[in-house]
Amino acid sequence: MASLDDRKKLILQAIIEDYIKNAEPVGSRSIAKKTDLKLSAATIRNEMCDLEEMGMLIQPHTSAGRIPSNAGFRFYVDNLMHKYQMTALEIDRLRAAMFNRVRELDNVIKEVSSAFSAITNLPTFAMLPINESGAVKSVKLANIDGRTIMVIVTDSSGLIKNKLLRLRRIVTEEEVSKLNDVINDNLAGLDMSGYMNLDNVMGITQAVGENTEILSSILELIHEAQKEIESKQVFVEGAANILRFPEYNDVDKIKNILELFDDDEVLSEVVDVVHKDNNKNDIGIYIGNEIPLPQLKENSLVVSRYKVGDDLMGIVGVIGPQRMDYARVASGLKFFSEQLGSMLSSRFNPDAAEISDENFKDKRGDGKNEI
Repeated sequence: MASLDDRKKLILQAIIEDYIKNAEPVGSRSIAKKTDLKLSAATIRNEMCDLEEMGMLIQPHTSAGRIPSNAGFRFYVDNLMHKYQMTALEIDRLRAAMFNRVRELDNVIKEVSSAFSAITNLPTFAMLPINESGAVKSVKLANIDGRTIMVIVTDSSGLIKNKLLRLRRIVTEEEVSKLNDVINDNLAGLDMSGYMNLDNVMGITQAVGENTEILSSILELIHEAQKEIESKQVFVEGAANILRFPEYNDVDKIKNILELFDDDEVLSEVVDVVHKDNNKNDIGIYIGNEIPLPQLKENSLVVSRYKVGDDLMGIVGVIGPQRMDYARVASGLKFFSEQLGSMLSSRFNPDAAEISDENFKDKRGDGKNEI
């Protein structure tokens, strides 16, 4: 691909920014009137033909103006896009959402995502933070009524998952206490995938004696709790905002995109793509065919990771048409992810509270096995 001279860059930038604003093919006369290029419409038309031959522009219909191609959008994002400064009102709105209901991890992220969606007018998706190191910090067993044991699993980052075990017989406080000690002596500090090896299980089984059946059920619940802690849970806020864009006036397109927002497997695939490709807190922009998911090839993603402490990592992003205001969205998302990670890190300190503290309960899931 030939390089673009300064004039072509200015014309391409003007076309893309006009198209982002109006969602209509852009003609040479429009660019001549709206810019300070001081070029005739004929000269601009010739440059537009060159840009089309270079793959930067597309002419959707004969005698129509041009629209940016995937390559044109990519060149704009990489080379021409100005940095967008968030307004004080936008910043205040996000901060207000972040500091509301800070004790409930999923609720605060949903509220902040909803606020960001309202600012950008785009659907916002977010993955709750998961533990990247995955070590078991402790397991606590609580005897509820003699026939019910609560199994409380805490990972190394402080995330907690609670499960209830119904028993066929009555157990004493002493039995539960012994089970608790034996399990923690053998499991604490091990990673999530390694605690179920044969040596560990045999050592625990020999130590608990006649309570091996109860032990087996507890180990199953620990495994289940750990899978839930490390699972990718993604949700979408502001899905209806997609209807604001003329690109989705087609009924089939609307149906496809809304079904995608309700498909947990596809959303998880989106997160996997971002997780593998974007290993820093930098903004990732994926345009059209750059997204390796056929369901999204006519859309764009702007995404960012956020860190909570040393071990927890989450992902936030927006889905929308290729004709999105990348500068505004990228700037807002960078602020959003940095502030969210900082705010959650300052409040999500597993060493600052006891296991029962509401601050550190992982509220994810259906709540049936929660405290």
